[in-house]
Amino acid sequence: MPSRICCPANHSTKGIPIHEAAIAVSERQSIGVCKRCGKELQYRIDHVYANDPNSKQYSFAVKRAVRLRTRLTDDENYDPFLLVLREIETGKEQILPTFWAYGQSNTQPGGQFPPLLSPEEWKALFRELDAGFYELQERIRARAYELYEQCGKRDGHA
Repeated sequence: MPSRICCPANHSTKGIPIHEAAIAVSERQSIGVCKRCGKELQYRIDHVYANDPNSKQYSFAVKRAVRLRTRLTDDENYDPFLLVLREIETGKEQILPTFWAYGQSNTQPGGQFPPLLSPEEWKALFRELDAGFYELQERIRARAYELYEQCGKRDGHA
C-alpha cells in the first residue's frame, strides 16, 4: 500500500515523513499546506484489493489516526496506529491497523510493516482503545436519558 502526502489537487510533497503525518493526524494537527495551491495536505494511501479481478486502484485519505502507544514486547520498539480511511471516490470509511518498527531495514515504502500480529498482540493493542469507546458510550447514554426525560420519564416506552 503506497502512502503519500499530497493536497486534494494531488500535488505531492516529499518533505514530510509518513510516520510524522500519522502522528500529526492522531493529534488532530495540520500536516501542513501545499506550496503550489495553498490547500491543506492530506495523508493518502493507494490500495489494490487482492481479490479484485479488475485490479482497480483505490485512493484513501486518512481522516483520523489513533496512536495506540503500546509496546508489544520489552525488546521491540513499535509505534502502532489505527487509521480511519475514507475512500476518495465514494466516501466509504475503513479502518487500517498499521505500525512503524524502529530500527528495521525491511520496511515497506513509507515505513510500514504489514499488520501481522498474533492474537495476543492484537488484544494488547485493542485494550488501549477501551477509553475512546467509553466516551462514545457515555454520549449515547446521556442522549438516551435526555430523550427519556423529554418523554416524561415513562418507564416501559423505550
